[in-house]
Amino acid sequence: MRITLATEVFPPKAGGAGWSTRALALALKGAGHDVRVVTTAAGEDNEGGVPVRRIQGVSGPGRRGPMIEAFRSALKKESSGRDVIHAQHSLSALGALALPEADRPRVIVTVRDHWPVCFWSTRMSRGGLCPECTTVGMWRCIEGRLPKVVAPVAIPYMKRDLALKRGSLNRADAVIAVSEAIADELRAVGIPRVTALPNIVDAAEVNRIAGEKPTLALPERFVLFVGKLEANKGARDLVPAVRKAGVRIPLVVLGSGSEEPLIRESAAKEGIELVMPGWAERADVLRAMKRATALVFPSTWPEPFSRVLLEALALGTPIAAMNTGGTAELIEDGISGLLAETVDALGASLGRIVHDSSVRDKVVEGAMERARAFSPEVLIPKYEALYRRVA
Repeated sequence: MRITLATEVFPPKAGGAGWSTRALALALKGAGHDVRVVTTAAGEDNEGGVPVRRIQGVSGPGRRGPMIEAFRSALKKESSGRDVIHAQHSLSALGALALPEADRPRVIVTVRDHWPVCFWSTRMSRGGLCPECTTVGMWRCIEGRLPKVVAPVAIPYMKRDLALKRGSLNRADAVIAVSEAIADELRAVGIPRVTALPNIVDAAEVNRIAGEKPTLALPERFVLFVGKLEANKGARDLVPAVRKAGVRIPLVVLGSGSEEPLIRESAAKEGIELVMPGWAERADVLRAMKRATALVFPSTWPEPFSRVLLEALALGTPIAAMNTGGTAELIEDGISGLLAETVDALGASLGRIVHDSSVRDKVVEGAMERARAFSPEVLIPKYEALYRRVA
């Protein structure tokens, strides 16, 4: 089939959504499909043998409208002879779905976070988890983000924005949710034609990269955190969980964000040795995960389907994670990792992994076995079946 993937984020510099799109592109190419990528992300015009068209000059803060129009224009030119346009995120989806239905290929949209149900895409507010985007809920969302004086203007705008996103998704020929947790959210707000299909991980590739020598200086044994240092990723709970675990090995933090000063201060207060080099290239993240005694994942938001956890499974990294969102669809508690409902329980699970080699060995073996469920061999036939049904 002739498939075009459209995305705002794509390697070489990208987060989980970009690397998941790359994994899908390479797996589809490996299965014999004609795959192209259209993206607003900077980089080279080829990725693993997949042609990449880079739209220049439209990325950045406040560029939402120009990015949607750039995708619409680029995908209009791309439409001829293609069977499917598969949009990977919100702005590429809105651009693809702005094309007249009669003049475009079938459009499939992957929803990777909460953008159709939450204006901020996180379902988090200053007070914690938001129940829903009602007027009352939006007042709570604005607190800490915008001056309250702008609420009479901001709230109607937020409501129109969500209505636009949901209305556009209603025109998609199919919607893919990266987890059943996300699929349930979409169905609850009336989005039709939703299928849950998880992201792909190529275990052979990530293990090959992880086997190379890291450019970062790493301790012999260490607990690892990977991700943005923000409230939704549980950054504030990181040090308390490590303290509860009672481990006497360093905590390595690969990431950056607004919670960095708090983490440094808390670690110093608790006497926890902290190695904090900042943001790291993906290759070094994989190498660190492969060598970690344990990965701690204190995420507090409804985690859609973490790329960090997916690649950690493929590497056989022992995982202690908060059970939020779609995380339980990745990790089988006690088999491929340990799940927790509270910060104290997360710390206790982390301590079990670090101190008990039998627990650690069990979840290492279980993690690598679990990763096979997300391999190209298992998932590409499911993507192909959806593409054929739609096209």
